[in-house]
Amino acid sequence: MIGIRVEEGASISRRQWFHLFVGTLVTVACLYWAVKDIDWSEVGQGFAQARYESIPLYLLFLGLFFWMKAIRWSWLLLPVKVITPRQVAGPMMAGFMGNNILPAHLGEFIRVVLLSRQERISMAGVLTSVAIERLLDVFAVLLLVGIGLVCVRDVPDNLRQAFLGVGLIALVGVLVLVAGLIWLRQAVAWGRAVVARLPISVARQAQLSELIESAATGTTALKQGHLLLKLLLNSLVQWGCNCVMIYISLRSFGIAVPFAATLILLGVLVFAVTIPSTPGFFGAIQLAFVKTLAVFGVVEATAFAASIYYHLLQYVVVTAVGIWCVWRAGATVTGLQHDAELLENPPESAG
Repeated sequence: MIGIRVEEGASISRRQWFHLFVGTLVTVACLYWAVKDIDWSEVGQGFAQARYESIPLYLLFLGLFFWMKAIRWSWLLLPVKVITPRQVAGPMMAGFMGNNILPAHLGEFIRVVLLSRQERISMAGVLTSVAIERLLDVFAVLLLVGIGLVCVRDVPDNLRQAFLGVGLIALVGVLVLVAGLIWLRQAVAWGRAVVARLPISVARQAQLSELIESAATGTTALKQGHLLLKLLLNSLVQWGCNCVMIYISLRSFGIAVPFAATLILLGVLVFAVTIPSTPGFFGAIQLAFVKTLAVFGVVEATAFAASIYYHLLQYVVVTAVGIWCVWRAGATVTGLQHDAELLENPPESAG
C-alpha cells in the first residue's frame, strides 16, 4: 500500500492560500454577475411565498442521490476489495464535506485517504475508482443534457456548442480509457518504462510504479460488460435524482419550466462547480441558475432565490453528515486535510 506521512510544510500552506485567493476572486465575480441586476425585494418576496413543505421530498431524493453514489463506488472498488455501500458511505460523505469547507476540491483526496485507511487498501486503487467515477458522471450528465436539448426548443446556439465541445473532450477521454483497457499490459509496461527514466529517487520511482500497477487493477471493473452496464445505469439514475431536486427547488418558488429544462440546468451546474471557487461552490451555482433559467424567461430574482434553496439544503445536510462521519471514524478534519494535501502533492522524500 502506498503510504503517506503527515508532515508540516509551508509550501502546502502557501498553495492552499493561493487556491483560496483565486477561488475567492472567482466567487465574487460570479456572485456579482448573478446579482447585479436583481431586485432584492423580489428575492425576499420569493422566500416569503416559497413552499417549504417540499423540503422532506427534496431530502429524500438527496439521500437517494448519495446512496446511489455509494453503491456505484462499491462496484468500482470490486477489483481492489469487496466493500459494501454502507462501508464506503462514511468516507464518501466525509469527502463531500471536505469539498464544502476546504479549498481546491480536497474532499476527493480526503475520501481516498479515509477509505484506504479504513479498509487497508491501496490509495492508488481508490484514486482510480474516483477518476472513473468522474468519467461516468460526465457521460451521464451529457446524455441527460442531450435529452434536454432535444426536448427544449430555442436553446441558444452558444450553449449547444459549449456542450458539444465538452462532449467531444469527454469522448476523447473515453477513447483513451478504452484503449488503455484493451492494451492494459502494454500500457502498464510503457508507464513503468517512463517512470524508470525519470530523474527522481529510486524510492519515488518504486512508489510511482506501484501507483501504475494499482491503477491498472482498479480499471478492470470496466472489462465486465454486465458491471459496466450497471455502472452506467446507476450514474443515470443518480443524476436523474439530482434533476428532481432541481425541479423541486424550482417548483417551490413557483418557477414553472419543462422538466427537460432541469436537464440542461444540471449540465451547466455540474460544469460550473469545476471552476476554481471558494469551498462550497458559492457563486458558481447561483450564476448557473440565474443565467440558465433566464433562457426560459425566469425572473433573475426568483431564480436566485431558488438557487439558494437548492444549494443551502444540501450544503448544510452534507456538511453535517460528513463531519459526523469524520468523528465516527476517529479522525479530524484538519488531520485529513493535511494528509489529502500530501496525497495530492507528495514530498520527494515520501516512501
